[in-house]
Amino acid sequence: MLKFIFTALICLHIVASLWFLSAKLNDFGPDTWVARFGIKDASNGRQYLSAIYWSTATVLTVGYGDISATTNSERIISILWMMIGVGFYSFTIGTLTSVLSKIDTRQSQLRAKT
Repeated sequence: MLKFIFTALICLHIVASLWFLSAKLNDFGPDTWVARFGIKDASNGRQYLSAIYWSTATVLTVGYGDISATTNSERIISILWMMIGVGFYSFTIGTLTSVLSKIDTRQSQLRAKT
């Protein structure tokens, strides 16, 4: 479980960094999320927190909508991250279903022996 949480946090960090990089590569132009969200001149901590917020909201849901993609690079990152989110949910639900199924099978076998 700890390995899973650590891996998820690393992935959130990497994608948040890519999200910020997409704005930086566009020189923080008026169409980038940093300019539209009004944090172009904010501290690095606030910009990072905003990127982590976007990354988390996008992978766990379909995003909140306050930080959205408008440039092509932002759209590509968003699409890929949403697809990874779907895979994350599928894997998690499949794993939990498998574990619960094995527990039920073991309990049924124990009941049958008694």
